[in-house]
Amino acid sequence: MITRRDNLESALGEIEAKQLAGATTIVVNLEWWSGLSAAQQEAYKLRADRARIGLVADAGISSHYVEIRGMDEGPPLTSERPV
Repeated sequence: MITRRDNLESALGEIEAKQLAGATTIVVNLEWWSGLSAAQQEAYKLRADRARIGLVADAGISSHYVEIRGMDEGPPLTSERPV
């Protein structure tokens, strides 16, 4: 499974509401992530941890969406970095 959402907030909201079964990882744009305050980053990481979802940043992904992946999508890309 690979699907997109407009932003991290909506992706986490759907996962927390159990509307995206099988999701294992959310990929966000690295530059967007780096622009968040430390408090915002920690809040998102805490939500992802509670939902048991990996949260990674990738410079190669657009800042106009986030990608939600399932376990069956293979190994992460070399440009992805854990956040």
